Amino acid sequence: MASDKAIGMMDNAYFVGRKEILDWINDTLDLSTAKIEDTCSGAIACQLIDAHFPGKVPMQKVQWDARNDYEYVNNYKVLQSCFSRLKIDKSPDVDKLVRGKYQDNLEFMQWCKAFCQQHQMAEGYDPLERRSRGKGG
Repeated sequence: MASDKAIGMMDNAYFVGRKEILDWINDTLDLSTAKIEDTCSGAIACQLIDAHFPGKVPMQKVQWDARNDYEYVNNYKVLQSCFSRLKIDKSPDVDKLVRGKYQDNLEFMQWCKAFCQQHQMAEGYDPLERRSRGKGG
């Protein structure tokens, strides 16, 4: 269904800077994310996929107010389940991402941006409405 073809480590996707990634996230999801490290909960990745594949991510299971590693892990389980359903061959390194380290989260968001650019965003997608379905959204 979805394809993540040709997004290897030497792909141009991984040469996109922090500011461009943050601007893209904030514009796409109507957020005000200030740091790449703020993506470590997995909630933003879930909504990015939801924006391109509406209804495929059970947004009611996404915890926007997650503050602990185990809550972040639950968001990544939601994301990975969605990846499986969409046949997306990507396994985020959850152990690294939940630590909130800049480089790990930057690389994952670079991959997300490249992947999402291969797919059309849903017409009329309302990020605020969709986020409100999540826990603490």
